[in-house]
Amino acid sequence: MPLIAAYHRPDTIDEALSLLDNSARIPLAGGTIINADREASDLELVDLQGLELNAIEPVGDRLRIGATATLAAVTDSEHVPDTLRDLARRDQPASIRSLGTVGGTIASADPDSTFVAALLVHDAQVELAGSDDTSLAALLESGIPAGAIITAVLIDPSGVTASRATGRTPADTPIVSAVARTVGSTATLALTGVAMTAVMVAPEDPTNGLNPPGDFRGSSAYRLHLASILSARALEAVR
Repeated sequence: MPLIAAYHRPDTIDEALSLLDNSARIPLAGGTIINADREASDLELVDLQGLELNAIEPVGDRLRIGATATLAAVTDSEHVPDTLRDLARRDQPASIRSLGTVGGTIASADPDSTFVAALLVHDAQVELAGSDDTSLAALLESGIPAGAIITAVLIDPSGVTASRATGRTPADTPIVSAVARTVGSTATLALTGVAMTAVMVAPEDPTNGLNPPGDFRGSSAYRLHLASILSARALEAVR
């Protein structure tokens, strides 16, 4: 655990929002990111586990996944589309999946998260307490509003979805991945490893406007090359 100044465990959303109306307090879900910090700080943790936000259930023609549902729970849920379950499993090792939450995964906005990319192509809408609900794409671009809490993400579970990825090894985090989905004749496509977060791109021209940062795993040009090839393969798999 990080060396924190205080710990709070609210029982209601209103209590949690009241506690978070203080810049020194931050929400705690699974703790897989915050708990990795061993440095002393003045931060206070607001534990969301008591709010019972972990249900995964159909709501009309959409699927509602609670913010504190773990990635392991997503992997095991019969309500979740198969590709989304598989990408939740691939996103983290088993020890992290049992703790890491859907809300925490969204909040961390990992640019390499294929699970977040899959949520994007499934038309994910994010429920926020303390702010207006928004699309996942908009939330990744703007960040979570101060004092707000992710309570759930709603997706359209219909359609056909496929992913393609390239990493240094099959078990490694992909350098670039593409997740495609079709509903009827309409295709959507999201990429990882080409921007600061997973991003939606145009299926007909997936690399347009992208300028991915290079690192030891691959240059910007190499990532663009992968994005083009993997996008074509993912789209072919759903058509």
